[in-house]
Amino acid sequence: MIGCGNMGAAIAAGAVAQMPDVDITAVDPNLDRARELLGPQSRVRVVADLAQLGARSFDVGILAVKPQHVTAALRSAERHLAEALIISIAAGIPIAALRVAATSAARLVRVMPNLPALAAAAMSVGYGEPETLASEDRRTVQRIFGAVGHFCWLANEAEIDIATGVTGSGPGYVFAFAQHLQRAGEAMGFTSDTAAQFARQTIIGAARLLETDPRSAEELKNAVTSPGGTTAAGLAVLDAPDALPHLLIQTTAAAANRAAQLAKFQQQ
Repeated sequence: MIGCGNMGAAIAAGAVAQMPDVDITAVDPNLDRARELLGPQSRVRVVADLAQLGARSFDVGILAVKPQHVTAALRSAERHLAEALIISIAAGIPIAALRVAATSAARLVRVMPNLPALAAAAMSVGYGEPETLASEDRRTVQRIFGAVGHFCWLANEAEIDIATGVTGSGPGYVFAFAQHLQRAGEAMGFTSDTAAQFARQTIIGAARLLETDPRSAEELKNAVTSPGGTTAAGLAVLDAPDALPHLLIQTTAAAANRAAQLAKFQQQ
């Protein structure tokens, strides 16, 4: 694991918890922060720099550094990842750019996890060149990211930017909904703490039901809505064509377009 910040630590911690057969080493110059994020009982070995790895080589390397540091990290780790499966979670860095910095024998995969990986509830998406990845490589990627939530392979690399508008940025939309639901409660006279509790638990409960109930979101929405009732009155506002349906199309499109712009910028 090259880079052990919030996301890198979440992936490493999830992997060692769910995959007892793996041995993980994390490289991060901020040792104290990395160890704190991993937890005191973590089996992950943490070192400050690649020099401390000696001549050791690895089967899998995960790049969890900022996009501007990916090329340097790959080149610095070349002897340790000479024939490794390399997984990059850096936003906006295409496989073609990774290929330039990696060894010719490397197998390359891009994965975009999202923030709920911190709670082992991520929705991660990934793409790897079909001609370079063996079935075992695909299973390895699925095991690692399945340890921190759910994982889905994409049909082509361009879909990563599109998916980012839904999966990568989606938690932010949910948090915004919670924020404004809380404010609505406050506007109706509840204290900030009470309104926050109402908003938070309402969303947690609804999400738990989505997770455990086989019905679709639309079916669950209909189940809680009685004709002429209170939910129907609220949904008449929220479900209006120019309200939430229109806003979410605009929202996800804006995020996806920005992801594509950032990808082009990183390639320049």
